[in-house]
Amino acid sequence: MAEETQSQESGQQTKKTKKINRLSFVELQKKISDFESSGQTKSVYYKHLIQRKREIDSRAK
Repeated sequence: MAEETQSQESGQQTKKTKKINRLSFVELQKKISDFESSGQTKSVYYKHLIQRKREIDSRAK
């Protein structure tokens, strides 16, 4: 019975977001700009996005 409810709940869940490490550079830039436009620059997730962007930039050089 519990298994039936679990399968129903998983079907109704919204799509999970990708992990930051798996985002492409373009997707990363889009998320950062979305946070900046909505004024959520103090968010922990935003800070992680910025950190990941710096890591990608340092690898590219």
